[in-house]
Amino acid sequence: MRHPALLLALVFLPIGTPALAADIDLLADCTTRVFTEINRTHKWSGKSPDNCPASVAVEKRTDGVLVTAWIIRNVEGGWIRTAFTGAMGYAEIARKKELAKASRDIKQRAGHLGRCLDSINSVNDPLDCRDRATKSYSAGEETGIENDRVVWLDDNGRHAVVEYAFGNTSSTPGPPADLFRGQPLPPGLIIDLHMNK
Repeated sequence: MRHPALLLALVFLPIGTPALAADIDLLADCTTRVFTEINRTHKWSGKSPDNCPASVAVEKRTDGVLVTAWIIRNVEGGWIRTAFTGAMGYAEIARKKELAKASRDIKQRAGHLGRCLDSINSVNDPLDCRDRATKSYSAGEETGIENDRVVWLDDNGRHAVVEYAFGNTSSTPGPPADLFRGQPLPPGLIIDLHMNK
């Protein structure tokens, strides 16, 4: 007998699976463009870059900056949220050559994570990635089920994480809160890129 969570996943997979890797590549591109903006202006505007259809949040850490981009798509019977978070150190963001190299690394890692997520969703194999899945139920004013999967590379390399969530709750989901450990930066706050040079 099939598990109800698997049946729900199978209902959503035909809609979401083909777009997974493409969405992750798009989200990684959005994050690298935000890092480029921070390099140029030493702050974040609070807006998604031009031609980036994703929502974006920036979080400052002791040794660098995290940028998260996410897309929420409405599908028949619910929604799908795909998110990507990438990190850069202050010195990488401050120097053009290091920024370009770090951006390439982020995009490469995003592609790797996309392949792992596609494999998880098609044959339940995370390849060489690590993943964690949770399922939550809501009852009362808000009813429904939400499935959330986080995928990362366990190689002591650059922080890069993908979240893939889907559900059938009636309200539109918010940002991928599990990817944040702190509060997103408000727009216009100056970021000192010379902190750890």
